[in-house]
Amino acid sequence: MRPQSVEAPPVQELLPGVYQLAMPIPVPLKVVNLYLLPGRTGWTVVDTGFHTPETEARWRLALARLGIGFEDLEAIVVTHHHPDHMGAAGWLQAQSGAPVLMLRQEIPQAERFWRPGTQAGEAISAFFQDHGMPKEVAAPLAPHHQEQVERVAPFPEITPVDPGQELRLGRWRFEVLWTPGHAEGLMVLWEPEARFLLGNDLVLATITPNISLWPFAAENPLAQYLASLRQVAPLPARWVLPGHREPIQDLAGRVREIEGHHRERLARVEAIVQVLERAGRLATGWAVNLELFGPQPDLFRTRFAMAETLAHLEYLVLHGRLQRVEGDGAMARFAYRTAP
Repeated sequence: MRPQSVEAPPVQELLPGVYQLAMPIPVPLKVVNLYLLPGRTGWTVVDTGFHTPETEARWRLALARLGIGFEDLEAIVVTHHHPDHMGAAGWLQAQSGAPVLMLRQEIPQAERFWRPGTQAGEAISAFFQDHGMPKEVAAPLAPHHQEQVERVAPFPEITPVDPGQELRLGRWRFEVLWTPGHAEGLMVLWEPEARFLLGNDLVLATITPNISLWPFAAENPLAQYLASLRQVAPLPARWVLPGHREPIQDLAGRVREIEGHHRERLARVEAIVQVLERAGRLATGWAVNLELFGPQPDLFRTRFAMAETLAHLEYLVLHGRLQRVEGDGAMARFAYRTAP
């Protein structure tokens, strides 16, 4: 029985043979864009939303609106491991029998975050405490993460794909591009003949994707992300179909805007460290985070603000603009100061 308040999510054909499904999600972004591609032998789903009872009901309503059933799904593509993109993949696989495709480089992160028995929540809480987050703020992050694990269950059986591989999805032939940064194994799909990019969370129109440093990820995700932007900027894309918000027609222009945003943020983070240093205060990740973003109203935003702050601090360290130093032992294991 579906929840009484659930309505069918909006479905629109953005391009011939490319349907966008706007799936509500229980996080501040509110909606994730999912894509369905019809072909001669079946339909491909690109990303899935969280796995919740409401999402199950909305998927059933959306498929019925398109005049298809679960048995018509022939592939489920997961662009990256974040729960709004991966969450319902295992459930959809169980309903349809379709393979779940994910970039090979992303599978270890998916397993670290979402396999039953994961200790990722505890690791994140400890990592943030190492960078000065008070224990009373960090401790709830572990059970909060476990709640998200339950929204990515069952864990799917994953078929790996590789960068440069060609995927025939629906009526289209896509080139698989590895674009790390927002996630370590983020995959975007480029259709060179029709010149559109299924860009998920690499490039967004009115907001910037979260770039986070986690305890078991690449040491410099922001450098990875900026390199990924440079990789896709030259593509002659007529359309970028993103994971959130509206489509983009000027890919190169939007890339320049996002690069400018991160230059400004890096300068702001560097200036905050200098101000804290002059005031005799320990420039922990938490202290910089509070100056940069302020207190956050919920655990989702607390977690992502802190992780984004650390990504910018570590970029500055690895590019010689700051130094990471030992903290005071009580407040933090690590702190930051200006480079000599």
